[in-house]
Parts: sequence; C-alpha cells; structure tokens
Amino acid sequence: MKTFAILLSLYVAISSAFPVAPEAEDERKTLQLVENYLQNFYDLQKDRHPHLRSGGENPLAVKLKEMQLFFGLEVTGKPDLDTLEVMKKPRCGVPDVEQYAFTPGNPKWKRNNLTYRILNYTPKMRRADVDEAVRRALNVWSNVTPLTFQKVEGEIADIMISFAYRDHRDNSPFDGPNGQLAHAFQPGEGLGGDVHMDEEEAWTKDGRGYNLFIVLAHELGHSLGLSHSNDPGALMYPTYSYTDPSEFRLPQDDIDGIQAIYGRANAAVQPTGPITPEACDPNLTFDSITTLRGEIFFFKGRYMLRKHPERTETELNFISLFWPRLPSGIQAAYENVETDEITIFKEDKYWVIRGYDVLPGYPKPIYRFGFPKTVKRVNAAYNDEATGKTYFFVADRYWRYDENKKSMDHGYPRKIVSDFGNIGRVDAAFQKDGLSLKSSGATLLPEQFSSAIKVPKSFQLASNYRRHMEQKADSSPAKTGMRVKMKALSLWLVTCTAVSGALPIHPEKYNEEDAKLVQNYLNKFYAVEPVPDELGWKINAESAAEKLQKMQRFFGLKVTEKLDNETLEMMKKPRIVNYTPDMSKEDVDKAVEKAFKVWSAVTPLIFTRIHKGISDIMIAFGTKVHGHCPRYFDGPLGVLAHAFPPGTGLGGDVHFDEDEDWTTGSAGFNLFLVAAHEFGHALGLSHSNDQRALMFPNYAYVSPSEFPLSPDDISGIQSIYGNKFWVISGYQVLFGYPKNINTLGFPKGVKKVDAAACNRNTGKTYFFIGDKYWRFDENSQSMEKVYPRPTVDEFPGINQRVDAVFQQKGLFYFFHGSKQWEFDPIAKKVIREMKSNSWFNC
Repeated sequence: MKTFAILLSLYVAISSAFPVAPEAEDERKTLQLVENYLQNFYDLQKDRHPHLRSGGENPLAVKLKEMQLFFGLEVTGKPDLDTLEVMKKPRCGVPDVEQYAFTPGNPKWKRNNLTYRILNYTPKMRRADVDEAVRRALNVWSNVTPLTFQKVEGEIADIMISFAYRDHRDNSPFDGPNGQLAHAFQPGEGLGGDVHMDEEEAWTKDGRGYNLFIVLAHELGHSLGLSHSNDPGALMYPTYSYTDPSEFRLPQDDIDGIQAIYGRANAAVQPTGPITPEACDPNLTFDSITTLRGEIFFFKGRYMLRKHPERTETELNFISLFWPRLPSGIQAAYENVETDEITIFKEDKYWVIRGYDVLPGYPKPIYRFGFPKTVKRVNAAYNDEATGKTYFFVADRYWRYDENKKSMDHGYPRKIVSDFGNIGRVDAAFQKDGLSLKSSGATLLPEQFSSAIKVPKSFQLASNYRRHMEQKADSSPAKTGMRVKMKALSLWLVTCTAVSGALPIHPEKYNEEDAKLVQNYLNKFYAVEPVPDELGWKINAESAAEKLQKMQRFFGLKVTEKLDNETLEMMKKPRIVNYTPDMSKEDVDKAVEKAFKVWSAVTPLIFTRIHKGISDIMIAFGTKVHGHCPRYFDGPLGVLAHAFPPGTGLGGDVHFDEDEDWTTGSAGFNLFLVAAHEFGHALGLSHSNDQRALMFPNYAYVSPSEFPLSPDDISGIQSIYGNKFWVISGYQVLFGYPKNINTLGFPKGVKKVDAAACNRNTGKTYFFIGDKYWRFDENSQSMEKVYPRPTVDEFPGINQRVDAVFQQKGLFYFFHGSKQWEFDPIAKKVIREMKSNSWFNC
C-alpha cells in the first residue's frame, strides 16, 4: 500500500559561510544529497570535510561551481533550487566531463568490428523487446560510423550487457529506483565497454517508466569512448529525457563526438542530426508558432521555446516534457482564444489542447476541417481573434475556416501572394496585439491584418524577434548564450524568501541581506506597497510597519511594529507555503484534509502530512508566473488551479491561483471542491466528459456537506489504485499488468478475491468471495451470468469462507484456517477433511 506524504512547505536556506542551511534535519539531507552527487559525478574527495568552514575556498563550493557550469546553471557555488533539482533528476551513473569529449585518456576500440552479448534479461520486458532495444541502440552508433556490432552467445564479448541490483561488484553500486539508471565503462580490457542496467528501474519499450532503448543508446556511447555532453539536446546529456523511439534521430552534437573518435560512416551520403536551437542564431527557423494564454510557443523539431510576457528569460524544453502525447516536428499550430484551445498539426493529423491538456480522442484527420484529399499537411495556421476566422497556409495557397460554422469559407484556396503582399511560402504564423506575424525561413513578417495589406521590406525582422537571450560572455557561465538554459520542470516551493529595507529597523544592527529578507517576506505574504528608491528594494515604511504588526500578531509575537530578533527569526523559519489570506489557516487545512479523504475513501491510498522535506504532493498558492512552474496563471476567473500527474520533480504538485476568491462556501470558489478535483489529477486522473463527475473540467458549486463522488470518478481512480491482478507466464510477469479486477467482470462493489481455481476439465475459473462464488469462462474471457451464487450450491460441504483453493489430479482442495477439505467436483462431495499442513508430511 503506497503512503503519500503531503507537504505544504519547503525551505532551503543558504548560509553566508557555507552553502547549506543550519536547519538540522534539512541540512543533513541536503548536505548528503549534494555530497553524494558531487562525489559520484565530480570527484569530490570524501575525506575533505566540505561542510566545515575553511580559510580557503570550500572544496564543496568548488565542485558545485563545476557542476553548475556543466549544466548551464547560475554559478553560485551554493545548492540553490535549480541546482538541487538537477541533482534529483534520474540520470546516467557515469561522471560528467566539462564538455563533450572522449572518456578521460581518449580510449577507443582498436578495431571497428565489435561483439556484444546480453548476459541476462529484465523480467519487466519481453525477451524479444530487450533484444530489439539493444539492436536499435547499437544501430544508433553504427549508422554514423564505420563500426559494426555482432551478437555472440556463451563467450566473452567486447560489450557485455547485463541487468544488476545495488552492489554488483564493480565498485559502482546502484542506488535503487529513480536515481542512477545505468552506467558503462570506457573501451578496454576486463570491464571495458560493459554496460550495467539497474534492475530496480521500471524498464519499458514506450514512454512509461524508463525507455530501455534511450538509456542503452546513451550508455553505449560511453562504451565507445564518449563522455557526457553539456548540450541539453544531446543523447549524451547526463539526465534522462524521453523521446519516442520511432522518432529518435541522433543529434548532431553526438554525431560530431563519435565521428571524432572513429571517423565518418561508410556511406555516400553522410547522416546528419538535429541541432539544439540557439535563440540568438540569426538563421534560426521554426516548424510552427502559436500563442497560448498570452505566451508565445516556438516549435522546432522536438524542442519548444517558450516566451512569457512577464519573464525576461526564454525557456527551452522538450515538447514531450510538456505534452507527452504530442509528436515532435509540429508543422502548424494556432490558438482559439474563445474556446481556450490550441490545435496542433502534423502531416494529415491534428490534436486539440484545452488549456494545458491534450483532449482525448485525438489525433484526428485534418480532412474534418474540409481540406481536399490532395492536402497532405498544413504548413502554418493562425486564428484572427477579431473575425473568428482561421487561416491555413498550404504551399503557396491558403484556406479560410469559420470557427463558428465549423466549415471552410467558399472561394478558397487563394494564392497567398494575392492577399498577403510579398509573402510567398509561410513556415509559421501567429497573431499578437492585432498583428499577424508570419515566418518564412529566418524572417518574420508582421502585418496589420486586413483582406490585402502590402508589407514593406523595412518591417522584415530576424526570427529571434520577441525573444530575450542572455548576452554571450567569455567566461561567465551565468551569461553564456551558447544555448537557451534548459529549465528543470520541478518546482521547490520556498517561503522563507523574505526581507525589507526602509521600515523601522536599525541599520547598524541588521545587515542589507536581512533587510531584503524582510521586504521580500512582507511583499510575498502581506502585500506591502513599494516606493521608488535608487536601490530598487526599499518599501513604504508606514505600510511596512502596519504589515509587520499584522505579521507579529498572527504569529503571537510581541507587537512592536519594528523588526526585532524574534520577528526576523520567525521570517527565516520554514513555514507553510503561502496559505491564502482569503481563508483562515484552519479552514485551508480542513479543506485540504477533506479533499484527500474524497480519494482515500474509495482507494487503498493513505495521505500523511509532513512539514519539512520533500513530499509526493506539494501544495501552494501562487499568481501568474510562479517559480519555475511551466504553467502560468491568468488572473481572476480564469484557470483556478492546476496539478501535475504523478512523477518526479513537479509530479503530483498542486498550485492554486491566489488571484481567485477562495472560500469555504458558495461565494467565490470553494477551496475543497477545487482541491478535490486537482488532487484527482495529482493521482493520475485526466478530465472526464461526464458533467456529473468531479473530474469534469468546469467548476460547479456543490455543498461540501452533500458532496458525492460520482461513479465515473470512482471507476477512474479505482482503475489506477483499485484492487488488481497480475498474469504470470512460466516465471515471467506479463507486460501490461497489473490490471483492475473489475476488468474481469466483477461489479464495482467487489474489493478483493479470497481464493480462485481453474477447473482444467471445463475451462471454468471459480472466484470465491465471502460465502459466494463467481464463475469465469476462460474461452470467452467473460464472467458467466446468474452469478454470484452461494458456495455450498456448487460445493456442498464447503460452508466456510474459502481462504485458498487449488486443483490437483481432478480434485479440489479448499482451505480455511488450519483445515482443508478434499472435494470431488464430479461427485460433488467432500471426500475427507485434513489439516492444512498435511502437504508437508508433518
């Protein structure tokens, strides 16, 4: 039974002398994480005592800077939020090197014809699927080099592939699930070239768990002599990122690396791979562009550049991290503001996303829009908010679609050049602030929309228009513009961010850092009004004093309206992440607790609240752009909250829009109802189209005292966490299990099966539950009608609940407590009663 830990707060403080907070338990855990990571991957020496104050530069800080530099993080030498989040991501077990390079010493195989052997197989996948994953992973490298790979059995091979647990006698023990996924050894004798996969990971052939092909292809790069790359799009990047194997192409960074060792492939046409987009590249082109709730999304291959109007930094992410069900290489996309939907096109199919969720039932064929069968793909699209018309660009022509009538307008297609000036082919298009912008190659062409507008050449802009990128610098890693910084999709919710400047404090007693702490704290939790100041961080003293008094009263401190030591210490303590000021702390706690009970009442799940550390479900109130969360809020009366499906990082977290009016009743938005809905997402449920369901996407008030969880919700959550069964063939658990027992045909009221046995003579399986039994037809794979029936009807003499049963030589053996009964199904009678342990010759 899984126990969930809920956290309403997490705080990581940074000391001025050393980069870990003095909070005892959090310090120990954070220090352990940082030390282990740097010892494993950055050669931090274990006997250096990096946590002690030192006259010189702290060796831990030195290694932290090296790690931050490699991952393109801000180089602080402190374990800040982004740094700790990277450290928690599943990754390869091989240490990192500054940039893509050969393994130290530049080892390589001395011949191009290599052998490999699979020593053992994981029971989590079919043997044939493992073989295929290995073959494809090797082909990744043989396709771009002169290397060949031959499988051998029963002999020592150059590359030995195996699955292993924890300490497996290579001085590099695994650390259990979701940590180091695998490791490999550089070319050479003995362990050289060998690949070890952590058997405790959830290996799969698709996007669930960890894709075996993707991880193997990475590790085999090490087996051939490559070290880690700091290109976030490279296969040899240290942390795991899923890509659909059917769409995988070896990135150019990896091709360059392996060909520097072994040379180019023996092919007339040399293979090339995708390059990680650089936002400041003047020749950058896009596959498609769309807006979404005020943001702009630029799609390029498997990447997505994301620009928010309130953030200076442009984010680069994999499309699969944001929308796992979408393909890479999106060719067209547009937003319909009225329906809060964006439509995505690739080849002759399209997907619809509402808010941030891909709707069920997609993809669908583009011909539903009214395109003729001659149209095989859409190059670009955008929706004109003023008219409700959507423009589809295909080659040198365009169609116009009426979103209200759901049909193509008559008189189309028309030539693009006829109505859009000197624009020919369009690669991408979107509308922003009344302007429609169309991208052709590396040029953006803005135009004020009308039926026919000529665009002067002076309006042609480079494609990196509307994006901000850090300026390139020689040595400052924080400003390096080599690539857009890849944002970790995990959010640590920090509240003790806080401090102030111009309120009644004594400058000689409190330093500037404390002053900023107070300002940030009051700004975040008590909405203090700022005043202009040359330092840019002072606040209104009168307002600050009032809010400080309110804060002191809330925490039971002496109300002085001044920043004293007790008040400052309280501000530095871990605290619940921003309880909404709309409700009392107690009411928020009650709403959250009741919302969790909605789901625990119908599943085996247990929810336990913790106040420190990292939990499965982290709950917070935020506004608009909040932390590193990839989803932003849109102000009052829009998106009320959002949650992330189970997983690492942001997985399971729930964020509420603080701009909404949260209440315990029918006024505003009832926190319990919204929390219960979002917790459904945190547990793995998608939206339901049943309007009576809690998981229906639109808010509707129901009195919490009368709230019923609908059958649709119960069915959905129990299909994930309900009572399950597995199927084993020989000694292997079959792929795709466990499944819910209700798929066998049991009614929803059945929560467990006490015993079961199959009659080999009839092909019928008997399921015993309480004093009744069901009968299942193995041939038709269905539960027979007129069941359940009392057990004694079919098995006279078996009057007790059945604990266990099996068939042996045509006879059934029923067990209850310490007794068993031998039963003849033909004669329908008990032959004899025995002790349960009689099988052990006692």
